[in-house]
Amino acid sequence: MSRPHDRILVVDDDPGMRRAIERILAPTYSVEVVAGATEALECLERSEFDLALVDVRLKEGDGYTLCHAIRARWPETDVILITGSISEPDEKLFRSLEEGAFYFLFKPFDRRVLRALVERCLRLQQERETKDRYAEALAGDLEKARLFQHSLLPRDPVAGEGWRIEGRLLSCDALGGDFYLAQAVDGGLVFSVSDVVGHGVSAAMYAGMLRSTLDAARRRGVDPARVGREVLLGIDFFEAAACATMIYALLLPDGRLRYVNAGHPPLLWLKGDGGIERLGATGTLLNRIFRDRPLPVEEVTLAPGDRLLAYTDGTFEARNPADQELGPERLEEAFADLRDRPPGEAVDALMDLVMAHCGGRPVTDDVTVVLVEREG
Repeated sequence: MSRPHDRILVVDDDPGMRRAIERILAPTYSVEVVAGATEALECLERSEFDLALVDVRLKEGDGYTLCHAIRARWPETDVILITGSISEPDEKLFRSLEEGAFYFLFKPFDRRVLRALVERCLRLQQERETKDRYAEALAGDLEKARLFQHSLLPRDPVAGEGWRIEGRLLSCDALGGDFYLAQAVDGGLVFSVSDVVGHGVSAAMYAGMLRSTLDAARRRGVDPARVGREVLLGIDFFEAAACATMIYALLLPDGRLRYVNAGHPPLLWLKGDGGIERLGATGTLLNRIFRDRPLPVEEVTLAPGDRLLAYTDGTFEARNPADQELGPERLEEAFADLRDRPPGEAVDALMDLVMAHCGGRPVTDDVTVVLVEREG
């Protein structure tokens, strides 16, 4: 079905052909006819056209060149090229496609063929415009959701009770499955880093629900054992194939770190002597199948000046143009080398390391880095 505003430009130096095409199409579409390329370009400058029917042989210029000019300057206008010559049909078809034409039509043609071809071209154009509008609206919605998601992250460092926490997050898509939390609570600080397996909208949805579950559990009590139990009970929204990793930790004023680690990459504990100890998982990853398995709590005591690094696997799995991973060893080395830098600068330097390793390519997984320092 044509739209009332569908406009067609006919370019042919044969007056009889111009009149014939106009008679065929005018009952359905708004048709304007001209004899040459100059007139055609002037019409396109003045008005918008949805389709141009262009004869290949013109007294002034040629249809191929005009087609190229139209597609370059007015890409929303489709072009159907027409010729009365039957020599070298394959070459003519190839040249037409090369110049961006929608189709190539040989004279003489049946009026039904012309009508059907024009109708199909404009219908496909409408479908393309509808998809473009939908994609634009979806992109806008995703951007709003991305901004909302990032607004939930701590905007400033979280400090208190002898601790300082700095974090950064970079999503590989408009929406990501990583998140981190840091908050002062009665008698200490808590922080959490989580990674929902997968990317995009689905991962972001699960991340949002997991975050809400974690927040609700933390408000009822900050002890890691209690929070771990409540998170396991609260992930009934996970589908069978959905899973996530998570670290949740309580930082106490006396330097103790109490934490649960559900299948997440190990915390890196940088000690005063420069050595690094890996604090590994205390339980399996978060999945409905493993809900009846406990998340044991581990506890260590940090000395003033000690640091912790929590991160997601996208950090060390970042790949360079040669498809080589950054690797956990290089991440550990960089973390140790940055021990004399302020926490914020150190976190930024680690993110810069990941981006530099990617060599200008976008990251293929979410990247989250959280640094915790026991202040002296």
